[in-house]
Amino acid sequence: MSSGGTASISRFSPLLLALTLPVLASCVDGSLGGPGTGWSRAPDLSVYASMNLYGRTAREQSMLCGGFSPASVRSHWERDFGARESAVAARLIARHGAEAVRGADVDAGRSVDCPEVPDLHWRHQHARLLRLLEMRLGLA
Repeated sequence: MSSGGTASISRFSPLLLALTLPVLASCVDGSLGGPGTGWSRAPDLSVYASMNLYGRTAREQSMLCGGFSPASVRSHWERDFGARESAVAARLIARHGAEAVRGADVDAGRSVDCPEVPDLHWRHQHARLLRLLEMRLGLA
Protein backbone atom coordinates (compact mmCIF):
# COMPACT_ATOMS: atom_id res chain seq x y z
CA MET A 1 0.00 0.00 0.00
CA SER A 2 1.22 3.47 -0.76
CA SER A 3 1.31 6.20 1.84
CA GLY A 4 -1.08 9.14 1.96
CA GLY A 5 -4.37 7.40 1.19
CA THR A 6 -3.98 6.92 -2.57
CA ALA A 7 -5.07 3.29 -2.22
CA SER A 8 -8.29 4.26 -0.45
CA ILE A 9 -9.18 6.79 -3.16
CA SER A 10 -8.69 4.29 -5.96
CA ARG A 11 -10.58 1.65 -4.03
CA PHE A 12 -13.68 3.85 -3.76
CA SER A 13 -13.47 5.63 -7.09
CA PRO A 14 -15.92 3.29 -8.92
CA LEU A 15 -18.44 3.79 -6.13
CA LEU A 16 -17.87 7.55 -6.14
CA LEU A 17 -18.25 7.59 -9.91
CA ALA A 18 -21.46 5.58 -9.72
CA LEU A 19 -22.91 7.99 -7.17
CA THR A 20 -21.89 11.20 -8.93
CA LEU A 21 -22.79 10.34 -12.52
CA PRO A 22 -26.56 10.73 -12.04
CA VAL A 23 -26.03 14.09 -10.36
CA LEU A 24 -23.74 15.28 -13.13
CA ALA A 25 -26.15 14.04 -15.78
CA SER A 26 -29.01 15.94 -14.20
CA CYS A 27 -26.89 19.10 -14.28
CA VAL A 28 -26.40 18.67 -18.01
CA ASP A 29 -30.07 18.11 -18.78
CA GLY A 30 -31.19 20.80 -16.32
CA SER A 31 -33.42 18.64 -14.15
CA LEU A 32 -31.97 19.93 -10.87
CA GLY A 33 -32.30 23.63 -11.59
CA GLY A 34 -34.30 24.01 -14.73
CA PRO A 35 -37.75 25.40 -15.30
CA GLY A 36 -40.38 24.33 -12.82
CA THR A 37 -38.18 24.50 -9.76
CA GLY A 38 -37.72 27.19 -7.14
CA TRP A 39 -39.18 30.64 -7.72
CA SER A 40 -40.71 29.75 -11.06
CA ARG A 41 -43.32 27.66 -9.22
CA ALA A 42 -43.95 30.05 -6.32
CA PRO A 43 -47.19 32.07 -6.26
CA ASP A 44 -46.96 35.62 -7.63
CA LEU A 45 -47.57 37.26 -4.26
CA SER A 46 -44.86 35.20 -2.57
CA VAL A 47 -42.37 36.22 -5.24
CA TYR A 48 -43.51 39.84 -4.87
CA ALA A 49 -43.09 39.77 -1.09
CA SER A 50 -39.62 38.27 -1.36
CA MET A 51 -38.64 40.75 -4.06
CA ASN A 52 -39.64 43.62 -1.77
CA LEU A 53 -37.77 42.11 1.18
CA TYR A 54 -34.61 41.71 -0.91
CA GLY A 55 -34.97 45.30 -2.11
CA ARG A 56 -35.34 46.66 1.42
CA THR A 57 -32.32 44.70 2.57
CA ALA A 58 -30.24 46.01 -0.37
CA ARG A 59 -31.23 49.61 0.38
CA GLU A 60 -30.54 49.23 4.10
CA GLN A 61 -27.15 47.72 3.37
CA SER A 62 -26.32 50.65 1.09
CA MET A 63 -27.23 53.13 3.80
CA LEU A 64 -25.93 51.36 6.90
CA CYS A 65 -22.84 49.71 5.46
CA GLY A 66 -22.02 51.83 2.43
CA GLY A 67 -22.68 55.12 4.17
CA PHE A 68 -24.93 56.48 1.42
CA SER A 69 -27.64 58.95 2.38
CA PRO A 70 -31.23 57.68 2.42
CA ALA A 71 -32.20 60.30 -0.18
CA SER A 72 -29.43 59.16 -2.51
CA VAL A 73 -30.34 55.49 -2.13
CA ARG A 74 -34.04 56.21 -2.74
CA SER A 75 -33.19 58.30 -5.79
CA HIS A 76 -30.97 55.66 -7.36
CA TRP A 77 -33.40 52.86 -6.54
CA GLU A 78 -36.30 54.80 -8.07
CA ARG A 79 -34.28 55.47 -11.20
CA ASP A 80 -33.21 51.82 -11.56
CA PHE A 81 -36.40 50.01 -10.54
CA GLY A 82 -39.24 52.48 -9.86
CA ALA A 83 -41.21 52.28 -13.10
CA ARG A 84 -40.80 48.52 -13.36
CA GLU A 85 -41.89 47.95 -9.75
CA SER A 86 -44.92 50.21 -10.25
CA ALA A 87 -45.97 48.31 -13.37
CA VAL A 88 -45.65 44.97 -11.57
CA ALA A 89 -47.61 46.25 -8.55
CA ALA A 90 -50.38 47.61 -10.80
CA ARG A 91 -50.68 44.31 -12.66
CA LEU A 92 -50.71 42.33 -9.39
CA ILE A 93 -53.40 44.63 -7.96
CA ALA A 94 -55.50 44.08 -11.09
CA ARG A 95 -55.05 40.32 -10.79
CA HIS A 96 -55.26 39.76 -7.00
CA GLY A 97 -56.69 42.98 -5.51
CA ALA A 98 -55.06 45.81 -3.58
CA GLU A 99 -55.64 44.21 -0.18
CA ALA A 100 -53.91 40.97 -1.20
CA VAL A 101 -50.92 42.86 -2.59
CA ARG A 102 -50.64 44.98 0.58
CA GLY A 103 -50.96 41.86 2.70
CA ALA A 104 -48.19 40.11 0.79
CA ASP A 105 -45.56 42.57 1.99
CA VAL A 106 -43.56 41.12 4.88
CA ASP A 107 -41.04 42.61 7.25
CA ALA A 108 -38.74 39.83 8.33
CA GLY A 109 -36.82 42.04 10.75
CA ARG A 110 -33.61 40.96 9.08
CA SER A 111 -30.42 42.46 10.45
CA VAL A 112 -28.15 43.84 7.78
CA ASP A 113 -24.69 42.35 7.49
CA CYS A 114 -21.85 44.69 6.58
CA PRO A 115 -19.28 42.69 4.62
CA GLU A 116 -15.73 43.91 4.10
CA VAL A 117 -16.31 44.20 0.35
CA PRO A 118 -19.53 45.69 -1.07
CA ASP A 119 -22.07 42.93 -1.67
CA LEU A 120 -24.68 43.29 -4.39
CA HIS A 121 -26.36 39.94 -3.64
CA TRP A 122 -29.62 41.45 -2.33
CA ARG A 123 -29.90 43.89 -5.23
CA HIS A 124 -29.26 41.06 -7.69
CA GLN A 125 -31.93 38.85 -6.08
CA HIS A 126 -34.42 41.74 -6.17
CA ALA A 127 -33.72 42.36 -9.86
CA ARG A 128 -34.02 38.65 -10.63
CA LEU A 129 -37.44 38.33 -8.97
CA LEU A 130 -38.63 41.58 -10.55
CA ARG A 131 -37.73 40.16 -13.96
CA LEU A 132 -39.53 36.90 -13.17
CA LEU A 133 -42.70 38.81 -12.25
CA GLU A 134 -42.46 40.96 -15.36
CA MET A 135 -42.29 37.83 -17.51
CA ARG A 136 -45.19 36.15 -15.69
CA LEU A 137 -47.38 39.23 -15.90
CA GLY A 138 -46.68 39.92 -19.57
CA LEU A 139 -44.67 43.08 -18.96
CA ALA A 140 -41.40 41.87 -20.45
